[in-house]
Amino acid sequence: MRVHLALAARRAGVPLPSVVLEAAREAISRAFPVPAATVTASGWRSATGDTALLSWSNEPEGHGPPTLGSGAGRVAGLTGHLADPGDVDRLLAAPRLGEAAVRTGGVFSIFRAGEGQVSAATGLTRACPVFYAETADVHVVGSRALLVHLAVRAAETASHRPEIVWDLPALESMVRTGYFLSDETPFRGVGALPCAAEITITAGRRAITVSPPPEPRAAPTSRRATRAHVDELADALLAAVRPLRDTAEPVRLSLTGGRDSRLLAALLHRAGIPFVTATSGHDDSADVVLARRVAEALGVRHSVSRPRRSEGGGELIVPHPRVRTHNTLFACEGMISAYENIPGGTRYDPTPRMSGHGGEILRGGFLQNQADPDPKAIRRRVDALFGRNADLLTSEGREHAHAVASPWRERCREDGPGALDHLYLAYRVGRWHAASRASLLRAQNPVPPFLDNLVVRTALGMDPLWRRSEALIHGVIGAFAPQLRDVPVEGRPWRFTAEARDPTPVERLRSRLRLPVRKEAAPEPGGPVPAGKPWNWRLEPSPELLGLMRAGIVEAHEALKGDGLAAVVDEPHIVGAGEEAPGGRMDVLWHMYTVSVMLTDAFASPAPPDLSSLSIPVPESPSTGS
Repeated sequence: MRVHLALAARRAGVPLPSVVLEAAREAISRAFPVPAATVTASGWRSATGDTALLSWSNEPEGHGPPTLGSGAGRVAGLTGHLADPGDVDRLLAAPRLGEAAVRTGGVFSIFRAGEGQVSAATGLTRACPVFYAETADVHVVGSRALLVHLAVRAAETASHRPEIVWDLPALESMVRTGYFLSDETPFRGVGALPCAAEITITAGRRAITVSPPPEPRAAPTSRRATRAHVDELADALLAAVRPLRDTAEPVRLSLTGGRDSRLLAALLHRAGIPFVTATSGHDDSADVVLARRVAEALGVRHSVSRPRRSEGGGELIVPHPRVRTHNTLFACEGMISAYENIPGGTRYDPTPRMSGHGGEILRGGFLQNQADPDPKAIRRRVDALFGRNADLLTSEGREHAHAVASPWRERCREDGPGALDHLYLAYRVGRWHAASRASLLRAQNPVPPFLDNLVVRTALGMDPLWRRSEALIHGVIGAFAPQLRDVPVEGRPWRFTAEARDPTPVERLRSRLRLPVRKEAAPEPGGPVPAGKPWNWRLEPSPELLGLMRAGIVEAHEALKGDGLAAVVDEPHIVGAGEEAPGGRMDVLWHMYTVSVMLTDAFASPAPPDLSSLSIPVPESPSTGS
């Protein structure tokens, strides 16, 4: 992982406050969640001292380009990776950094500095985020939100170790959904740069520009046109993985029974890149059964990682919720819930890794699980996304949620499918996945072809409703690996086959009544798809785990009062958490617990608390969640 912090004085020629530079160097132990002994530092400062770029890395020497590169009178640092490492020279020289970045293959953000100017740019998905803030004396831009906040707070307080100030209203989104549906962060004054955007500070003045996305073309209406679309995406995907042909170790692919990781397996197979596959779960789960069949069809090695069990096998061993939450907060900076499985930090492993995360981009973003593409149904979906669990909020919290939703509701009225397509990029990838990805970058080398700028640009140039049909990725899988055509997918069948038939009278009635349309799965070639929803210990926790989480929420509320959850959540729901999950929603309890831990003692120490793991009784024949 590489961490960058760019600084620019508000008055040209005036040196940056020394306390800001010192605080940033001291804060790195709190903001960079890796073993301190593995971190190396580098930096650059202008001749007048009014701009600077500080960088840190825990990656082994020789892995990737230098942490700071130089050229064209500038220095630059990347997070993520370039499809062609030589493109860094072009980005250093580019007059408009943002426009150059979104037309460069790879998954990255870039930070650039020169005499009198600093700038940074995100890709089309902002999977590698850029955060920014300012004070009366300094502009701060960085790849870690906490580091940006602590540098700003140092300028405001003249303290080398300033206290964190929370943006409490913004946390309503964390409570409702477990991630941010806005460009806010948990830290007051720190925002996330939008997708495909550039921030530039010149002579103390800040400017933010956003590159417009490509306009989608009409859906193909012939086999020849469809094939041209399939070939176009196939070429972009092959270009995204081309650098992996020279990898020293086989790519490690996390393979499931679904569509997206299967497409990656087909891609690596077609590109001739060595890879091995692994699946997490029990032997009888759909993911394990189908992943094994995919691996066998492609002739690659497959392994299964089973959840940790007690010696007798009757109990699942999970971390104490405080430990799990600590790992999540340090890795993801309070921008994702501990409901998600975020591992602890370890020494960096440069072996390339892949998973199917982000594949929905090729299937229309949030359209991919939109059962009804009717404009009214899409508007209801957007309302539901921003209104989810709003009944738990204070009036101030609901007002904040409404304000965040307003521009997307307006956009939805103009172009519903496009709104759902770009909502996915902006928040599900740009906030949820970006936070989760940070936990991977600190110890691994994730290479996500679906998030590559040129792959995303290719996808956005195609009709989102046609991408939703799944004909595009089905065609690419068939082109890359025809032997996978007879291997069924987990869950529902391919959408273009299921929706090809006419609806039954019952389905038409349910549609008129705005009820979910239950369609019988079309028969899949190659045998039945294993069915059954897996047991999820996070949603059906043991009494011990539930008691610990409830107690943590209530204790934090009593300690913080109005400066905690009570700023956005109605107090009865907080106090009631001592008795039961709010409205029986266990996911919300996880979100509330995450926020409670963060507001009480998060980022105080990089070391997790020394608390024993918990044993959770396992029902008969489960397939556990993470």
